[in-house]
Amino acid sequence: MVNNTKFDKRLIVDRIISGLELAKQAAMSAAKQAHETATHSETVAKSKYETFGLEASYLAHGQAQRVAECEIELLAYRSLNLACFLDDSGIDLSALVTLEDELGVENTYFIGPGAPGMKIDLETDKNIDLKINKHTEIDLAAGCHKNSDKGQRMIIVITPSSPLGQSLMGRYLDDTVRLNIGAQPKVYEITGVE
Repeated sequence: MVNNTKFDKRLIVDRIISGLELAKQAAMSAAKQAHETATHSETVAKSKYETFGLEASYLAHGQAQRVAECEIELLAYRSLNLACFLDDSGIDLSALVTLEDELGVENTYFIGPGAPGMKIDLETDKNIDLKINKHTEIDLAAGCHKNSDKGQRMIIVITPSSPLGQSLMGRYLDDTVRLNIGAQPKVYEITGVE
């Protein structure tokens, strides 16, 4: 089964940037709240067994690290050069790759410099145009399959360092990719590269 749906990669990158900005704002808010909790007078330890303030400071530090990661990923996506892939082009960064498994289930992946696991739900038109559903959401959770609604397509962000990303780098349209997921070997056919 050959996928003939075309996507606007600039729109996909814009959605990823929006998702990263939301994640950064959430991490900044959580870091601020954890910092306020860690420095509040009521969290001062009265004995060595009271660790609430210490735990809150660790949480604040972790959230601050997440803010820094988001900033790095935002910079990488804002400067990302979107390559055009032809049938004889090897898969590389910024490729939009559609894979079909042994059961005929298709999944579409965007190979990006960061934000692994981010999912972007897009509404597609059979006339090769990309439409945005006003209810389109960006889901920061990892892993999902093609949306079962007609005309809906889930795009999952992966990085070149992920196991699937490593398997895809340098491959071509119609190549077969073998990947072990747990103890189960999976075989995918590359049915689309943009």
